[in-house]
Amino acid sequence: MKSDIQRLLTALTFLLTAFLFSRTPIDADLWWHLRAGQEMWTQKSILLTDIFSYTRAGAPWVNAFWLSELLLYGLYSLRKYFALAAFVALLGALTFHVVSKNLKGNPFVDSFILLLAVVTAAPIWGPRPQILSFFLVALLDLWLIRSSRRQWVLIPFFALWANLHGGWIWGFLLLAAHTAGLFVQSFFQPEERIPLQRQALHLLGWTALSALAVGLNPNGLALWRLPFQQVNVSLQIQEWLSPDFHRVDFHPLLWMLFLLMLAAPFAKKPLNWPQVFKVLGFAYLTFVAQRNIALFAITAAPLLSEWIQAFIESLPRRESHPVKDLDPRLTSILNGTLIVVLSLAVLGNLFLISQPERVDKNYPVAAVQWMQTHHPEGRLFNSYNWGGYLLWTLPETPVFIDGRADLYGDDLLNQWHAVVNADKNALSLLDQWDVKTVLLEPDWPIIEVLKSNGWKVEFEDKQAVILIHP
Repeated sequence: MKSDIQRLLTALTFLLTAFLFSRTPIDADLWWHLRAGQEMWTQKSILLTDIFSYTRAGAPWVNAFWLSELLLYGLYSLRKYFALAAFVALLGALTFHVVSKNLKGNPFVDSFILLLAVVTAAPIWGPRPQILSFFLVALLDLWLIRSSRRQWVLIPFFALWANLHGGWIWGFLLLAAHTAGLFVQSFFQPEERIPLQRQALHLLGWTALSALAVGLNPNGLALWRLPFQQVNVSLQIQEWLSPDFHRVDFHPLLWMLFLLMLAAPFAKKPLNWPQVFKVLGFAYLTFVAQRNIALFAITAAPLLSEWIQAFIESLPRRESHPVKDLDPRLTSILNGTLIVVLSLAVLGNLFLISQPERVDKNYPVAAVQWMQTHHPEGRLFNSYNWGGYLLWTLPETPVFIDGRADLYGDDLLNQWHAVVNADKNALSLLDQWDVKTVLLEPDWPIIEVLKSNGWKVEFEDKQAVILIHP
């Protein structure tokens, strides 16, 4: 049974997590997910070809997010930005509440570790389908740590995951790390060798069947190509870069790593090899690409809790003196008041951060209004970061590119970079695609080149510039 203080800590940690994960819905990819969800809701069919760009029009699109896109569009239709922000905060709180089920140490220490994991994951937490994958990773890790029984559940689990987000590959990496850890652990526990190896082999077999279950989606087994396509084409995209530790918001990742190193000597023997392999694996992926940082936080928190608890138990025992408890009724009133106040703070913060003006200041609203009013003829060359936003706000205007890097591939990404950086073939590429309108941030080198080649500036402010071919 949980004590009153443990229940209070659980509630406060949940609410603090929701507060820390409250986000203004401004993620660049959110908009093309919303547009896809809107189209599917309107057409009553799943989008599997591109209808949003002119550069890839009609090309097969491996849409691993269709269920998530319908969910996001449904939330937007319900309460617009507030619903999206609330969903992000609530799912974050639920994800780390699941993680908390794996923490078995001192309640105060575990709350600290959990909040440290939350601020570690915070830089990449936003209104995108990938947060559903983070939640599913936490659920899968809980299942593996708790019992790993009823392994057949992996089949429907991965079949659902394959229709929500392409992050199902993280689930297989988690299973691989856990299985490898079981084999290694069996060599350090001779008395448990046969049961551990049998467990690992059973898990390996169900993992293979689950890999086939990924094909139970509208894209079929073509979905298996998606993770490898993204790795190839995304090297110049921010979230696929290594963490920049000059940014203060990435420092909690270092704190978790340092705490793990400091606590490791106190770990009980034999080591919890399945958990060690998961942490090492996702730490490696995090240093390769910052988008994996939440996975490290989710898998590292249980191991950190285990090792710090072992450190606490190694300390000399001190005689404790009983502390007189408050009146139970007064305690209930104080605890309830604290929870209500923090709940209102979370709701108030969600209301403030989801105001339309908070969203609009991050996007070229005035430029879009000009486009809506003047309807310039010809094809549009647009900012990569605004591609999804333009799909949402200018639905009748096909874009050159948007955030679906796996769809566009290396060739079109390289063409886009060649144009904005004013490479020697920039103007010929615009001619090749018959571009008549350019909408970009004002600081790209191509802007001055276009001006000097007769392109006319029709609109310009601090955020955007629109040029029209003469």
